[in-house]
Amino acid sequence: MLKSALSIHSFALAAVMAGLVPLASGCYAEVDTPPEYAEGYQPQFYDGYVVYYDEGGRPYYYANGGVAWIPQSSPLYIGYVNHWRTYGVAYRGWYAHRGYRYRAYRGYRR
Repeated sequence: MLKSALSIHSFALAAVMAGLVPLASGCYAEVDTPPEYAEGYQPQFYDGYVVYYDEGGRPYYYANGGVAWIPQSSPLYIGYVNHWRTYGVAYRGWYAHRGYRYRAYRGYRR
């Protein structure tokens, strides 16, 4: 009886620990589905990549696992900057809750 109770306790402990390990690793899953309007924010795209912003509102995107800045010479640059000025607060909420998941997403290209 004691061995049986100990086995159940060990099994329960292992199950709990297995469930906590992914939470402790700090990992997140990137998704392939298109980002959607959420948190009062609609993400912008640059050549199919989701546009992100630094703290100063400079637009960038993730390509090949790294950051690529949208050049100021791009005719779209000022539109992204104005988007940040208008929706920067909503962007922060979107990024904090779901936006970081789309770093690997690349959809429709113009």
